[in-house]
Amino acid sequence: MNLISYEKISKIESRRIRYLLISIAAVSLIFVFYHPLNLINHFFPGLMRSESSCIMLNLTGLRCPFCGMSRSFKELLKLNFAGSFYYNPVSIFVIAFIGSLFFVLFVLSFYDIKIKFNFDKKTLIIFSVVMVIVWILNLMFGH
Repeated sequence: MNLISYEKISKIESRRIRYLLISIAAVSLIFVFYHPLNLINHFFPGLMRSESSCIMLNLTGLRCPFCGMSRSFKELLKLNFAGSFYYNPVSIFVIAFIGSLFFVLFVLSFYDIKIKFNFDKKTLIIFSVVMVIVWILNLMFGH
C-alpha cells in the first residue's frame, strides 16, 4: 500500500479544499498573534499557571512537543532563526513541513487533484517515535 495516493476531483471540491486551507491558515495566524489566553483567563480565573497558552503546560506543568511554537513562528517571521530555535528546537522543520504541505495541496487543487494519505500501523509507530523525540528535544532545549 502506498503512503500517498492522488485522485482527480471536481472543480467544486477543489474550491472547497482551497477555502479550507485558507481558513486554516488564517485561523492559525490569528491564534499565533492573538491567542485566546485572555478569554480563558476571563472565564476560568486561576486555571492557567503561566503566561503560556499551552493547555498541557498550564494543567500539568510539563511542556508539550509544540510548546514555544507560536513564539518560534513569530521569530521566524522576523527572520530570527536563532530566536526561533531558542523557543522550540524543531519548530523550523515543523513549520517548513506544514508550510510545504499546505503549498502543495493548494497548488494541486488548481489542477483538480486531491492527495490521500494512507496510514498503516508502521507509519503511525514511526510518527509516534518522532513525536517522542520532538518532545524530548523540546523538554531538553526548548524555552
